[in-house]
Amino acid sequence: MTTENPVYLRLESPEARKSKRDILSTEMSLLNIIKTIKNYKELREEEFVLRMQMYKLIKEANLAIRKTRLSFPFIRLPEKQKIEELKVKERKKERMREDMDLEFQLKEIQEKLKRMSS
Repeated sequence: MTTENPVYLRLESPEARKSKRDILSTEMSLLNIIKTIKNYKELREEEFVLRMQMYKLIKEANLAIRKTRLSFPFIRLPEKQKIEELKVKERKKERMREDMDLEFQLKEIQEKLKRMSS
């Protein structure tokens, strides 16, 4: 077996103080980090509990909504109303087509003007 001979260094007083200060500040920083990590873990656990409570409340609310909907009578629309609703939808589609057609025409005119100015 080999024996190791320790090597000692002598530090001047200001250097020793600075080194001790640096070590202590590093230790303080590490302790603050550990404290922050513990706080984070606690907050995550609290968040998890709150999320589970919220999930249960939403589930209960959905169940209550379903029960309420089932208690309402189902109303069938007369054929005339259905036909009128279809006509209204068709009119809206026609207006959209007309608007798109107008936009297309405007774009064409703008392109022609650009060509003429070039």
